Amino acid sequence: MNRINAVFALGIAVTAGVAHAETLRAITVEQNASYALDVDSLKKSNGKTAFAVQTIYTNKMKAPNGAEYTKATNTFLADCKAKTQALTGVTLMQGSGEVVYSYTPTVSEAPMMAPEKNSLDAKIMQTACSLS
Repeated sequence: MNRINAVFALGIAVTAGVAHAETLRAITVEQNASYALDVDSLKKSNGKTAFAVQTIYTNKMKAPNGAEYTKATNTFLADCKAKTQALTGVTLMQGSGEVVYSYTPTVSEAPMMAPEKNSLDAKIMQTACSLS
C-alpha cells in the first residue's frame, strides 16, 4: 500500500466512529476522495458477496436533498464469478457522523452489472472479491 493510501485509510479509520472498530483496506484515492473496504462487512451467501465501502471526501459534497456531507458508506452485492455488482445502499454523513441522507435503490434502479475496466467500481469489486 502506498503512503497516500495508508494515510487516507488511517483518516477513514479515525473518523469512522468510536462506536465500533472497523478493519479497513484501502482501495484507492481518486480526485477528492479516499475509498476503503470495510473488511468486517464482507458476507458471503448464495454465491454472492455483500460488503461496504467507506469514503472520506476532502471537500464538502452536496447530497440529493441539498445537505452537505464529507463521509459516505455505500453497500454493494457482488457476484465475483460473474464479475458483476450492484449498489444496495447509500448513507451520507456530515463530519460529526450524523446521517444527512440515506437511500436504498431497487433492483431495477441498481441492477447487477459488470463495471467498466479500470473504473472505480472495478477497483471496488476487485478488492472485495480478492478478500472474500
